[in-house]
Amino acid sequence: VLTLSASSRGIDQHDPAQVAALAAAQNLITHGVGNATTDEQIALGYLQVNTGNYKLGLDLFNRLLEGNPKLVAAYLGRGTAQALQGNLAQASKDFTTVTEIDPKCSDGWKRRGQTRAALGFDSDAVKDLTKAAEISPDHECFHQRGIVHHKMHDYRKGLKDFRKALDMESRNPITWNFVGLCENALGHTRESIIAYERATQLDPHFKEAWANMAQAHRDGGDRASAERFFAQSIKVDASYTHGYHLRGLLFYGCGEIRLALADFKQGVEMDGTDRNCQLMKAVCLNSLGMLSEAIAEYNVLLKLDPQHQCYYQKEIALWMHKNLDADILATNPDTQLDAYFKEAYCKRHPTSHPRMCNYRPQKPLNAKIPDVRQLDVPESAELRKIVELSRKFGKLIQLNTPGFLSNLRQHRSCGITIISMAQQARAFWSGGGKGSVKTRDGGDGSASCLYFDPAGSSKNTGKNHDFGYRDFMDIAVKWRQISEPNDPVFWIDLLAPEAFAEGFGLQTPMVTGQMNVVRYFPYFARSLEVVKRLIADSGACNVHDQRFMLPRQKLDQLEKATDCQGLWDVMQQGFYVETPCHSIARPGKIMAGTRITLLQKPPEGFDFTIRTPGTPPRWVEMDQEMAHVWKLLRVEAQRKPGPDVEKFTELALTFYFYWVNFGPLSRGTAACGYIAFFALMLSIGYEVDVSPPEGTQVDWPAILTPRPAEFAAEVTTWIGPGRVKSTILDECPLVATTIATPREMIEALNMV
Repeated sequence: VLTLSASSRGIDQHDPAQVAALAAAQNLITHGVGNATTDEQIALGYLQVNTGNYKLGLDLFNRLLEGNPKLVAAYLGRGTAQALQGNLAQASKDFTTVTEIDPKCSDGWKRRGQTRAALGFDSDAVKDLTKAAEISPDHECFHQRGIVHHKMHDYRKGLKDFRKALDMESRNPITWNFVGLCENALGHTRESIIAYERATQLDPHFKEAWANMAQAHRDGGDRASAERFFAQSIKVDASYTHGYHLRGLLFYGCGEIRLALADFKQGVEMDGTDRNCQLMKAVCLNSLGMLSEAIAEYNVLLKLDPQHQCYYQKEIALWMHKNLDADILATNPDTQLDAYFKEAYCKRHPTSHPRMCNYRPQKPLNAKIPDVRQLDVPESAELRKIVELSRKFGKLIQLNTPGFLSNLRQHRSCGITIISMAQQARAFWSGGGKGSVKTRDGGDGSASCLYFDPAGSSKNTGKNHDFGYRDFMDIAVKWRQISEPNDPVFWIDLLAPEAFAEGFGLQTPMVTGQMNVVRYFPYFARSLEVVKRLIADSGACNVHDQRFMLPRQKLDQLEKATDCQGLWDVMQQGFYVETPCHSIARPGKIMAGTRITLLQKPPEGFDFTIRTPGTPPRWVEMDQEMAHVWKLLRVEAQRKPGPDVEKFTELALTFYFYWVNFGPLSRGTAACGYIAFFALMLSIGYEVDVSPPEGTQVDWPAILTPRPAEFAAEVTTWIGPGRVKSTILDECPLVATTIATPREMIEALNMV
């Protein structure tokens, strides 16, 4: 938009000629020449461009340039008209001409900077906008440069520019919104909310700012505030598709699948081309067991884009639909789905990836198999009892730390899983370690009956074997796979053999780029101390896996490092350290725990992450460790007249310790491990009636501690007082016989 203003008193505002003449007379034309006729033509051209009459404006500016090839105002006007029509290269050429004719013309540099940014030449755009700011610093220069820095993910510089812009124009709601975006991108949730509040105070109709504020509250784990502000954004504009999408994601993240589905449906109705809402509508239908509808929605997306990632969800939905009434004991997606398909899904490969070349798609939908009924309340007394008792345990796994929403569906899943795993573990303990292994038809319904079918096990590809730790964990994995169809949760050793041999790596960032990740940054300081200690003791490995030692003279500098930049200044290269994990199966043996990695990430950022490589040699070691702890748990559980609770608690925590250091799942390792701990304690008649203290995530201390006994001692300080005797397993119906199929699992999860 070109600058033009004039008093409207005494003129016809609908007559461009009168407005232009008045503006010229009052000398209100940007870059006018002082000639009334010429300035009037410039003003008229500006008016045509500002009102969308680009062709008329271009004709005027072309005529002016024929008479005066060095007329800056005409080049600015013509360049602006070209830019507004999408002719960016031509616009940039006109603005370049302005900078050549008059290098002191701030508008020339500014407009060319904006155009170059639109063309994707971000670094050049920053240079132009910097030049404009040097000539004539104003709000627009810093605001526009801030936008380019934000686009380049250089949020620190962007924030600095937006703050400068606000120094010049403090009541600009758009700039305040960008301040919020930058603060949130840096992981500063509270500061971003303050900025969004200011933006909405200045412009209560700023729907994007309301939605951004809601999203910041969601990122911080505050559902109530997020829901309130999403509602406000939609109140401002009832057709705001993006608002419905974001609120739908909030509801989905809270396990409110029906509420989420309503929002995604509304988004699709508002904008039938919105693929984000279309995808999540399908995912919600999938989650609820309305599989035929979900598959139809996936097909709509795939018709628009055959390479859409929903192909993987569609294939799993087809598999699930076919197996809705299969015995869950004998059914396992880990062994029944193609290994290369699972790898491609986990890594989000395009469906045309070479490793997918031999994949045989699932058979079409069988119309004779009905979808899952949408029930609000259990139909049987047994299921009602299980659902009721599950409420007690589900909430206990909730983390009270920023970034984690309370997910009711996952609470239900975790509660039922804890009871089911505890029942099976108790049956295993009571069976002398072998148990009277029963399939569905062979069980007698007693608490001492172990319901287990090797055909549905992830171990030994379904071959006969005794019930072990992996079969115990399969219960949790199957519930996780069904409760969250939007997550690829698989055993890593059952992915493509090449991926397993290469070392399928799990990664969790504490810092990524310039962002302090809200969920995990609280463990940055502790992780940094571990890194510094390991470097000082045994050096580090570079990105080529070559170990190097830090020169002695740099150790003092290392000790003083408090952030990623300080650590990089010492190391001068990307590196990783490997945390030690002490074995109890082989005393004296130290295994590779997890890798803590520091890499540079432009612009001016770092990736500081934990990475767990799932290589075959490491898998063998960790698998042996898990099997050993499982045997120790069995021995202690069978102790007469009863297990030593302190000893069993320590062993249950040791099981968790090795499990999270192992990292055997593509997703959900920590949650499944924590569920297993509760189940193990319940199997000997003890509830752990306590959630992690505020700010505590149980897996991080396990990963950052070298010995299981040290980890157990740390967490027992708050877990110990929460242990209480329980008779729940005596009064609860068997989950294995009450919820026997995927259909029944989904129905249980859908209960209100």
